[in-house]
Amino acid sequence: MSGYALAGRELPEYVLASGTSMSCPHISGVAALVKSQHPTWDHSAIRSAIMTTAVQNSRAGAPIKNLPGLQKATPYDFGAGEVNLALVTNPGLVYETTTIDYYLFLCNYGYNLSIIRLIAKEIPEGFSCPKDANTDLISNMNYPSLAVAKFKPDTYRKVTRTVTNVGDEEETAYTVTVDPPEYLDVEVIPEKLYFTKEIKKQSFEVKFSTLYPYKSDVFGWITWSNGQYKVRSPFVLTVN
Repeated sequence: MSGYALAGRELPEYVLASGTSMSCPHISGVAALVKSQHPTWDHSAIRSAIMTTAVQNSRAGAPIKNLPGLQKATPYDFGAGEVNLALVTNPGLVYETTTIDYYLFLCNYGYNLSIIRLIAKEIPEGFSCPKDANTDLISNMNYPSLAVAKFKPDTYRKVTRTVTNVGDEEETAYTVTVDPPEYLDVEVIPEKLYFTKEIKKQSFEVKFSTLYPYKSDVFGWITWSNGQYKVRSPFVLTVN
């Protein structure tokens, strides 16, 4: 913004600002960059590439801080992290979200088919909302991040995801690593995903359990890597 005088003080000619109004045009440009390199990718693959290649440290290599208290930030503050233009066009694996995922998402919030038809262009023949919609429908939406609602101690929750190999190597294996919060048991099954020229997609489960009575939401990360790519996804467990 241009400078002007206010109460006898001269403001600087330019200021840096953050927020949705600033991030939207930046991310739109990043999405256009990815689309230019991968014209057949849909919006979910582009979103996945942006999220899973993001970084969570500052330029100094320290964790991103949450102003003004300078405490360590969480995915509630920075989402998946800061966009990494050096990696975003070559993510290795992508999470592709289908229209069925979105329909089930709407079902979970109580929308019936007549209302969903007002939103969707077309609904596949034979589709119907599950009789017992629950939060696991949202948890199992094939999204690049993982969220489990109303997580309680002495319980077990499972989340399912599917990834598609879009890397340079058709024959490759990815191994998972987990960065969990304290007292949380996180098990990924299987721990390795094998891709071939014929097998482009692989699914896995993430199981969460704990005996610890968390007082607030907890966060962690799962990362798939084959030595060339690191495909990182945040997860959050809400306690209410």
